Amino acid sequence: FVWFESLCLAMAICADMAAAEATLGTVPFKKVARRPTRGAARRATHIRALDQEQAERLRLLPLASSAMGVAAVVGNRLVDGATPTLVASSAQSRADVAAVLVAAVLGLTGLQWLSLKPKAPTVVDLDGVSVDYMGDKTKNTPAEREIRAMWDAVRAATRTDMMVVFWRGQCIAHLGYKRRNFTDRAQIGSLCRDSQERNVPRSLANLALFPGRFEFLAYLPSNTQSVHVQPLHPDGVVVLGTATQRSFTILDQAWIGTWCDKLCVALEDGAGTPSPE
Repeated sequence: FVWFESLCLAMAICADMAAAEATLGTVPFKKVARRPTRGAARRATHIRALDQEQAERLRLLPLASSAMGVAAVVGNRLVDGATPTLVASSAQSRADVAAVLVAAVLGLTGLQWLSLKPKAPTVVDLDGVSVDYMGDKTKNTPAEREIRAMWDAVRAATRTDMMVVFWRGQCIAHLGYKRRNFTDRAQIGSLCRDSQERNVPRSLANLALFPGRFEFLAYLPSNTQSVHVQPLHPDGVVVLGTATQRSFTILDQAWIGTWCDKLCVALEDGAGTPSPE
């Protein structure tokens, strides 16, 4: 029965590794693209519920594996008819001790996982009004198509709720939400200019903690939770805002940077040039 115990321990370790990857990974729950339709919203809620249920089951795997290991040891002793004493010279006794130790480690891991559960991000209701502004020199140009394509992509794949594009010191697009009673065009601030000149993106994960938040809150909703600034070096910058803190992961930022590189080429080549009919 030693081989049977080894097989049970191997299965327990594999289950432990699989549960660790699924539960303690960088993305514990699948990020679902948001759509304005009610049917899509219901489907997204259903998928998130399934992901959460699956994660709860995976957290129980270490405890189940621990129980299987202990049961295998006890069952082996009962079926084999060996004496309950441990003898150092017996291979069976050494195997039982190793099995109990691994089962204890798995049990402690399971208890720890049950006590540590990821907290769902808090989404606030933005205190702003809808806006769909496109500059006169950008309308009906290839640049407008690229801006709207990027807006649709980041809104669907991330938690972005608003996007502002500055090009050569002017606001050429403001999509999503704006501050209430804000009637003027957005003005580029010092943080955005610094990001543009240095060609370094800036991610303000919790906007309320940064003194430079006021340059964004001048045209974004007053309760905007986080902002990501992506440069269009050397002539512009894109500002993305969300209603959730710490919304942009490292992968999101890299993906947004790729979109901005594409947008920068379109603005350099097609801004102000009407698209062919």
